[in-house]
Amino acid sequence: MKFKLILLFFISSLSLYSQVGSININVFDDFSKKPLTATVKILGGNEEQFSGTGNILISDISSGTYTFEIVSEGYSPSYLNEINVVPNQNLTFSVGLTKFATDIQEVTITRKAYKTTAESPVSLRNITSEEVQKNAGSNRDVSKAILSFPGVGSTATFRNDLFIRGGSSAENKFYIDGIEVPVINHFQTQGASGGPRGIITVDFIKDVDFYSGAFPAKRNDVLSSLFEFNLKQARKDKLGYKAVLGLDDMQLMVDGPLSKDQSWSGLFSVRKSNLQLLFKGIGLPFLPSYYDTTFKISKKYKSGDELYFIGLGAIDKFEFNDNAKKTLSNLTLIDRLPNSPQWNYTVGAGYRHLVENGNWLFTWSRNMLDNQAIKYYRNIETPQNLLYDYQSREAENKVRIDRNFKVNDYQFSAGTNVNFAKYSNNSTIKQVNQNTIDFDQISSELNLVQYGLYLQTAKKFLEDKMQLSVGARIDGSNYSDLTSNPFEQFSPRFSLNYKFAENWAANFNTGIYYQLPAYTSLGFQLNNNLVNKNSLKYIQNTHFVGGLEFNGKDNLRFTLEGYYKKYKNYPFSLRNQISLANIGGDFGVVGNEPLDSRGFGETFGLEFLAQKRTLNNFYGIVAYTFGFSKFSDSAGNLLPSSWDSRHILTMTTGKYFKRNWNLGARFRLQSGLPETPYDLQRSALVNIWNVANGPVQDFTQLNSLRGNVAHQLDIRAEKKWIFKKWQFTTYVDVVNVYGSKSASNLPVVNLQRDASDNGIIANPNAPQNQQYYVLETGSADKNTPLPYFGFIFEF
Repeated sequence: MKFKLILLFFISSLSLYSQVGSININVFDDFSKKPLTATVKILGGNEEQFSGTGNILISDISSGTYTFEIVSEGYSPSYLNEINVVPNQNLTFSVGLTKFATDIQEVTITRKAYKTTAESPVSLRNITSEEVQKNAGSNRDVSKAILSFPGVGSTATFRNDLFIRGGSSAENKFYIDGIEVPVINHFQTQGASGGPRGIITVDFIKDVDFYSGAFPAKRNDVLSSLFEFNLKQARKDKLGYKAVLGLDDMQLMVDGPLSKDQSWSGLFSVRKSNLQLLFKGIGLPFLPSYYDTTFKISKKYKSGDELYFIGLGAIDKFEFNDNAKKTLSNLTLIDRLPNSPQWNYTVGAGYRHLVENGNWLFTWSRNMLDNQAIKYYRNIETPQNLLYDYQSREAENKVRIDRNFKVNDYQFSAGTNVNFAKYSNNSTIKQVNQNTIDFDQISSELNLVQYGLYLQTAKKFLEDKMQLSVGARIDGSNYSDLTSNPFEQFSPRFSLNYKFAENWAANFNTGIYYQLPAYTSLGFQLNNNLVNKNSLKYIQNTHFVGGLEFNGKDNLRFTLEGYYKKYKNYPFSLRNQISLANIGGDFGVVGNEPLDSRGFGETFGLEFLAQKRTLNNFYGIVAYTFGFSKFSDSAGNLLPSSWDSRHILTMTTGKYFKRNWNLGARFRLQSGLPETPYDLQRSALVNIWNVANGPVQDFTQLNSLRGNVAHQLDIRAEKKWIFKKWQFTTYVDVVNVYGSKSASNLPVVNLQRDASDNGIIANPNAPQNQQYYVLETGSADKNTPLPYFGFIFEF
């Protein structure tokens, strides 16, 4: 007892030392990237002000979480929201300000804590690193934090399969500091974008721009969502260290100057998974493990130019838990899941050159994905039991050139991109499809070039009350005659923002967007023949979005948006007679089969958002989406898609308390997703079950059922101890606190087994092609609460 009192006194006394840090804020014209003279105000408290040109240093600021307002004459104010100042650290942030279009004698400046742009006055949300880290149930993962916003649905509590406004997870794109990153999740579903855990180090992120529509013309191949990750700048004073010891992983981070003149700086991280230990402890049947790394190295020149290098990569491994509880659900998962090791990386470089009228940005990147999967019948590894041995690689080299410039009061952005891709696939696959059992021996090697051009302009009118943006891009590929003409992929777009009252704005956007089908589809090759070459086109998606926006006092924002999306030329499975728009929310590969482009569909809905960024130690988000998602079946009828969740409600809240406590909670409710029933009579056939390793769906009844209403409560508690030269944080994050019912309403189906654990054949004397197993059906297990806790050390 005495020891505990002495330890408590020691910790308390340490916290009495001067707990101060400092922050550099680089302020520049957002369009030209040239430095500005500005004033920075610390919001809340006594609202101290600091001024400077280009770089503003705020020294000896007490540790804590702050919001900074940045103002420069002739420019709209901007904000750095929820910046965590750490003792004995110097933080650096860059802020771009947008210039007023005209010189106005008196301008009423209203605080706007939420980001919009001329190109994207609707469907753009911004979330900071601090908001991600404190978001309950996210466990420091951006993809899970995004679930707090409207229009965003998910398929499972432990995966990052995001479907945005009724589109599949294959329609999402990701960029880090202007460089495309195709893989951002561990164990990513090839041909889509989901996976169980994010790769990107959240501590290195400044903020994320999340677009659910109104995509800027500089980004290609986007149909449903765009994520722009903006990395923070390294500290300038000295190397800093941060370590995370969590129940699910361990991570070490370093950032700081790399040269005496501080012109070179770097961010580095490495992470090792403990997830396999957590999953084994709570009795899950699969044990994923991983390693990942992230880095950024940058050089700032006196001219204002910048050179930077980024990289991230991951190695994923997979094992089965033979000691998992022998429930019907667990046995079924073990029977069906493959052993699927995977690795990937993205490396890239960017150079931003400032000129008299704007700037240039040159980027190059290379990314690679190696995806393998092997599966034996009932995991008995003998040659005759081999169901599939999948080995595939994707590699891309990408070059982009972007140019910003002005002509009078018009702002222009223009550029081009070229992508050199190589896809290979050498696999042996047995699979059950709608009417047949197919045995594919795939040997593919595809070399592909994609190319595009864009131009976009914006201008303000009516004393800055109205802002218009018009843009277009063209894209093409040398894959086939159906994709080579870029003018057939002409992609116009138009946006309008009109501030009709002091705090109110009306917004509108429309555009036509295109996406090339996945490499798994383009490169599907049998007998030296690219099966889909003469049938696949670019997928087309036409958007209409309109809405109202209110920005009130105390960082309060309301938005109401309606959207309509019309799809055309969607890849359609010839074997299963379904659109690939219904696939992509699970482990595996999407698109590795014969296809054509007959698919079409539409999604539409209404979204409401009420958001309050942290002020007076309280923050919260309420988001509601009412929507429909429909895609065509084999007869050309529009049916509910696999992402047709009519209602999605999310309530996220949290509060900072005294003594550096932060408590948060999130509740999500999502109405049941459509499901396709099993054909149990066909599934029971011995020759079918021995290949499918489970029940097969009856796609003639595509999405004719509905799953259960999915709901869960997530909670997070965090406590910081701040000392003179370092900071210690502990957190607990519990996902799905009460263990809600499974979202699927389909039965769990497996074999009835004899004493030797073999399936029981009901008619062993019948001809082999007529024999069938005795099946056992039951209900899915409840979702398991996933507890995460950890310790964070910052020096």
